Amino acid sequence: MRRFLEPELKVSSQSQAANAMTEPTANGITMWRELLSQAAECVTFSPDLAFYVANPDGQIVLASPAYYSVQKSTGGQGNFIAAHITEFIAAHRDSFEQNERLDTKSRQGFAKSCHYPVFGDTQSVIGIFGYYVDTTDQLEALQKVTGELERKNDQVRASSDFFWEIDRDGKIFDLSDRITDVAGRPAVLYFGRALSELGDFVDRAGNKTELPAAIDGRQPFRETIFRIADERQQERFFHLSGVPFFDADTGTFAGFRGVGSDVTERFRMEDGAARARSQLEQAREDLTNRNTQLEMERGRAEKALRAKSEFLATMSHELRTPLNAILGFSEAMTMSLFGELNAQYTAYASDILKSGRHLLSLIDSMLDAASIEANELALSPQPIELAGLIRKAVSIVQMRANAKNLDLSAAGIDDGWIVNADPVPATQIFVNLLSNAVKFTEAGGRIGVDIEALLDRPSPCAAIAFWDTGIGVPEKMQEAIFDKFVRGTNASAYDDVGEGTGIGLHISRRLALLMDGDLKLESKLGKGSRFTVLLPLVRFPETG
Repeated sequence: MRRFLEPELKVSSQSQAANAMTEPTANGITMWRELLSQAAECVTFSPDLAFYVANPDGQIVLASPAYYSVQKSTGGQGNFIAAHITEFIAAHRDSFEQNERLDTKSRQGFAKSCHYPVFGDTQSVIGIFGYYVDTTDQLEALQKVTGELERKNDQVRASSDFFWEIDRDGKIFDLSDRITDVAGRPAVLYFGRALSELGDFVDRAGNKTELPAAIDGRQPFRETIFRIADERQQERFFHLSGVPFFDADTGTFAGFRGVGSDVTERFRMEDGAARARSQLEQAREDLTNRNTQLEMERGRAEKALRAKSEFLATMSHELRTPLNAILGFSEAMTMSLFGELNAQYTAYASDILKSGRHLLSLIDSMLDAASIEANELALSPQPIELAGLIRKAVSIVQMRANAKNLDLSAAGIDDGWIVNADPVPATQIFVNLLSNAVKFTEAGGRIGVDIEALLDRPSPCAAIAFWDTGIGVPEKMQEAIFDKFVRGTNASAYDDVGEGTGIGLHISRRLALLMDGDLKLESKLGKGSRFTVLLPLVRFPETG
């Protein structure tokens, strides 16, 4: 409830005024009754009215009890009104109003004070009349509304980049200052202009469109794309949303108001993602086409490989028949089974036998390689004892090693080593490695076999190393030597039987790989070689 009331502007009797005032606080002051009479003509006095009547010097002549309460709350000067009020009225002969803060123990508030000059018959100022109106409730309500408005504005700013309003004719009459950051021009310059002068309504592809149908239909609309050219003439895109509003008194349509949210970066990201998807789709299509072509090429390759295998099989059969006859007759001739030959014919027969055996070895190797490449070689891995296989392989090359006085005493391992492999291909690998060692180790050299268990792998394996003290393999050839038809440096000079084809190591590695193993080489030129066969380990002997 207000502490004091604003006076009603109507005539009242002097007696009513007298009942509402105390006696003057100073004696000898003249014309107070004239002042009271003029005041009574202006207001209806009430016990709650905080008013005063003062002489031209500002000394209080008459005052209500409420006035002194107000004076105390506002820090007034007792029996005198504030000097600046007196000075203003004396100088301007006009009314003076101001807002003042009330401060009491029970409450803080605000009051508006109004001060009027009182004129005599000669139009000179003969006094001052004033009153106070409690404005606390109004100011608190105004502050509340202002705070609510600021809160709403903050919410709008937080949820959008600018807000706008247009009248019923589509002209802008309000635009937030944040549009300056976008368009590079003050918002006020767009007042009275159409939205089309601020930017364009466009579709997602950036093509101009008409005004949203919702505007013509006076319906709300959301997230319509609006394009604005910034101060650098670069396009900025916004989602424009708006709602119609209507006159509160007549209910007639008054215009639209809404917000705009910057979606430029979002559109750029979406466009970038779309381009990336398009590129991925194109890459997928290219990959599909490439895979189709590869499948076609693979089909042709498989067909060619089958044709090659069939050709080799046929040729091997056709070649073996006459070749066996050549080998048989030449061997009989070298052994003089049908009578003695002179030394020259015996040498010819020996050359024929040697060349025939070389040709037979070449045919066998080619057939083995063709079978492996065509995946026609069926292996049967099983737990096998390594020591026996190695002894068998050593026995096959023993005579040739003895002929060159090679030491094979270290070419063996202890019993108890068991691997998972097919015994026939495994023996073929071991024989091939020992044969190469014998072939490329000079007379008086040494050949041996070492073995160890490699247990620090996902699948334990046995590493069977065939080493020699032979000529070695140059570092630049240590990987290429596993390719088909590749032979070491000066290999022909050490091929005493003429059976080298450069395909044995290739076949050996492929066989090892087919048994889930591998074949590796360590070598130093002139120091010897170490070929290590890796095969899946089943069991190894206990060590004391």
